Amino acid sequence: MRKFAIVLTSLTSLGVVASAQAQQGPSVGDVAAYAALSSTPVGAMTPVVTSAMLGRIAKGYSVAGQYGHLSDNGAGFNAFGASVSMPVSGVSLGGSLGFWSPSGGTNDKSNLMLGLNAETNLGAWAIGDGKDANLFTMSVRSDFGWANPDDGTGSGNSITALSLSAGVPVALVLKTGDMTFAPFVTPGLGWGRLSATGASESGSRFMMGAGIGMAHRNGWGVSVGMQKVFIDQGKAVFGLNLSYGK
Repeated sequence: MRKFAIVLTSLTSLGVVASAQAQQGPSVGDVAAYAALSSTPVGAMTPVVTSAMLGRIAKGYSVAGQYGHLSDNGAGFNAFGASVSMPVSGVSLGGSLGFWSPSGGTNDKSNLMLGLNAETNLGAWAIGDGKDANLFTMSVRSDFGWANPDDGTGSGNSITALSLSAGVPVALVLKTGDMTFAPFVTPGLGWGRLSATGASESGSRFMMGAGIGMAHRNGWGVSVGMQKVFIDQGKAVFGLNLSYGK
């Protein structure tokens, strides 16, 4: 346990990890969950506005480019990713490939991230009359993430990060001409596990994403938002996503 706590506190690119342990605040499991979620696509990037969130039935593949950034007193990370999804029996199944890079002059090394996700619409309720009425939508989404980050000690050792999350995206879909605007929130619960040198720790944390997306009738969309994994002194990831899908 002591050796694994040292590994956790060495992850200075996640800012809060060292300070949380030093102050005897969150438990080791809480910190492990935060670190695992934040170093995988589940928590390292912000939500993309999807067909399910817009109350639409996906007709084919959709793709997205993603960027996320977290900053905490000069430390933090940048995350870059690309995702693709396709509809299968009313459920959108997708995968993502990402690149996680520390910022702030730490000893950590960059690493790849992998993710899988599934999402489906639970309902869309019209606000007003007519086929172009605004909508209130609710969906359910689950995500899985994997990464193999450096332990931050400069030794070249790595750890394995696994994460799972389940959330309920809620959006207000506002239609005007060829454009659709969708402010949204995505409350959820995440689980994360870190493994290294024969030891492992895991825990769960509440999560919240929020932002606004804009989509054109031709399929192109953009969204800006934030993603936060809740922990004492934890910071939010802010990001930008570009997408295309029908």
